[in-house]
Amino acid sequence: MEQKNVIRQVAVPWAPARQLPPGLVVAELHQDLWGDTLTIMLGRARSIDLPPKLLCRVYFRHIYSLRVIEDCDLAEGKESHAIEEQIQIITPSRFASWFHQESDGVHLDEDLQHYRISTWDYCADILTSSVPELSFLANGD
Repeated sequence: MEQKNVIRQVAVPWAPARQLPPGLVVAELHQDLWGDTLTIMLGRARSIDLPPKLLCRVYFRHIYSLRVIEDCDLAEGKESHAIEEQIQIITPSRFASWFHQESDGVHLDEDLQHYRISTWDYCADILTSSVPELSFLANGD
């Protein structure tokens, strides 16, 4: 008998993100492969004809793995965390476990953290060895 989701994940709100207003969307995502960085812009949806109003930037360095899933369509579902907790640290992490298995354990000595950015439109999971930076945009643009 196969056991599904053997690792029970816990989503802990990332403290700097607690000041974010609820209901943000992923407005932009840019990964610089040469620079080993990832920038995710979060914003407030305005209308179907206008792009979201940009409110903040989450900047990651030293990316080991990234996955983006539309509508947070994950095995554990949206019930596993409140949508107001838009950036979480996941521990223990099935994503990190998968990564270590796929990379044949080459990075087991690295202090990898699994960050999840959950919005009503997308869910981005990031494995990184450095703490991300959160910055708010002046005048929200």
